[in-house]
Parts: sequence; C-alpha cells; structure tokens
Amino acid sequence: MNINVVNFKDVLKRATLNFSIPSVQLKFEGGKISSSMISENRDAIVNIDVDNDVMDGDDVEFNFASPSQNLVPFLGLLDEDDADITIRNEKIILKHGSQKCNVHFCSPTIVNTFGGKAGREDIEYFVTMNINETFVENFNKIKKVGSRFGKVYLTVKDKQLFIETTDKTNRFSNSLKFKLMDIDMDKDFTMCFDYSNFSNLMNIVGNREVFKLNIAYIEAQEAGMLYVETDDKSENYYLMSREEAFTS
Repeated sequence: MNINVVNFKDVLKRATLNFSIPSVQLKFEGGKISSSMISENRDAIVNIDVDNDVMDGDDVEFNFASPSQNLVPFLGLLDEDDADITIRNEKIILKHGSQKCNVHFCSPTIVNTFGGKAGREDIEYFVTMNINETFVENFNKIKKVGSRFGKVYLTVKDKQLFIETTDKTNRFSNSLKFKLMDIDMDKDFTMCFDYSNFSNLMNIVGNREVFKLNIAYIEAQEAGMLYVETDDKSENYYLMSREEAFTS
C-alpha cells in the first residue's frame, strides 16, 4: 500500500494543533480521516473530519504517543513524497528503496482524545469574521514579541474589539495591540488565551482563506472561547480562555 508522506504530516499537524497536543488518534474510514483531540490543560480542542488524501486501503485506526518525536522524524527520513506502508497490529512499516522504518503504535487508552461536544448549541458567538490577510499579518507581528508574555488577549472596550499581547497582571508591561473591528456591545471585558495555543492555531491557518473566527463570551462564568472553522466545517479548533484575563 502507498502512503503520501507530505499529506500524512499535514494531517498530523492539524490533528495535534501543530504538535502541541502530545498524542494523536487518526481514524481512516469511508474515504475520510477523523480525529478529536484535547490538550493536556484542556484549553484547546481539535476536531477534524477531512478527505483522505493520505492512503488507500481498509479502515484503520492509528494511535501515536509524542508523534513529533516518535513519528515525524522517521517520516522526514523518506526522500520522496510517497512511500510503501504496511500496517500491523502494533506498528506501521514504512519502506522506500533499501530504507525500512518501524514505527510502533501506542495504546488508545493513553491518547488525549475528546469525547464531548465542544461547539454546544447554546453558545452564542458575538463575533464571526473571516481570518483574512490583514488578521494574519497583524498576528505575525504579535508573534515577534508575544512569546515573552505567553498571552494573547481579545478585548472589547468602548464598542471596539482588539487583539493584544501583553501581561495585564503587570501594569508596567509593554504591549502590542491591534483593533479588529467596531462592535455593538455595551459591556467591556477581556479574555486571555494561551499564546502557544493561539500561535500554533495560526500556524495551521496560515494564509488559507477558508477559515472563520467565532468568539464567545459567557458573562456568568467570565469565560471566553475562540472557535475557528473551515467553510465546510471539516476542521474545527477551539481555544478556551484563562481566568487571569479578567483583571483589565
């Protein structure tokens, strides 16, 4: 059986939120690849159901621990975009020319799968916007300084929505801020998201102009959620806010 290595690495990247989720489960079934994963801190969820452009063959399930360390380096050793793959109960065997790689599965009980429903129907999103070139360019600037703060804020103030990186627990902190849009909301509030999660999500989104950004704020819990989806809903990414944010 043949496997497209480039497409396989791309699916792994998406299912693990750019390898920030430390394990992965991929289900190959009916011409689709599906995965539903959650981060260790339970502040990021990935749910994908995409066309299978990785390999043909029977329905199978792959479970890998630490795929960035235990799988991707072996895929990187393959000199061509395609390779032969043999699937055993406990491993996959990748062959190209005289080269042969054995990569073992992990138990499905130790992967960080998500069995719930992140996008509850009762959640109302106060913003739905396309992730366009301007948004990507602004976040690329945030990436240049955001790692020192470890936080990305989405703030509503004076009927305007902003994205910002800073540390709001330190009034002497430097900051970088962009206005996203005017918004019809009377309440001012701030939501804080983990910088790594946000950056890894944007690494997946890149310049693929098929993504929508939805933002929700639950006033009773003083909590927020960011939901990014493709137009066809084949890729769904959820980031949950931190409590720290609500000290603006």
